[in-house]
Amino acid sequence: MRRPLLALTCLLALSAAGCQQQDLALKEQKTEAKICAQLAEVGTALDQVGALQPTSTVGEAVAADRALAKALNSLETSEQTLEKLRLKNFQNQLRTFKEDVARVASRKDQTIEQAAQQLKAKAAPVVVARRQLSAAVKCEEPAAAKP
Repeated sequence: MRRPLLALTCLLALSAAGCQQQDLALKEQKTEAKICAQLAEVGTALDQVGALQPTSTVGEAVAADRALAKALNSLETSEQTLEKLRLKNFQNQLRTFKEDVARVASRKDQTIEQAAQQLKAKAAPVVVARRQLSAAVKCEEPAAAKP
């Protein structure tokens, strides 16, 4: 009776983790689209600043400056949100891998080779998430981690 209950619990946990990862990916995609729109706003604000002439009024210059400051502030906020989402994705992948390690380690009837094969496949998403996080912040990859 305990094994079916344990299997059902594991299945539910894995499906919940999959949904969370899809939600994070969707949020990340939406934030990236928002950043693209905000970059366009920054471009428009820069055009407004660039269009100032010697005959422009102080009010026009102040309005252009405010538009640029607002666009840059929005962009910075969205970039911070995107980084938090990417970090959360990595943390979720790492947590799932730790659970996989515990599950594999609890099976005392398997060989080290069998455990290693299972964990190698489970580690792949963690490696990908770490590379994505490193690339997002322009980190250099260690020589041993490069493909």
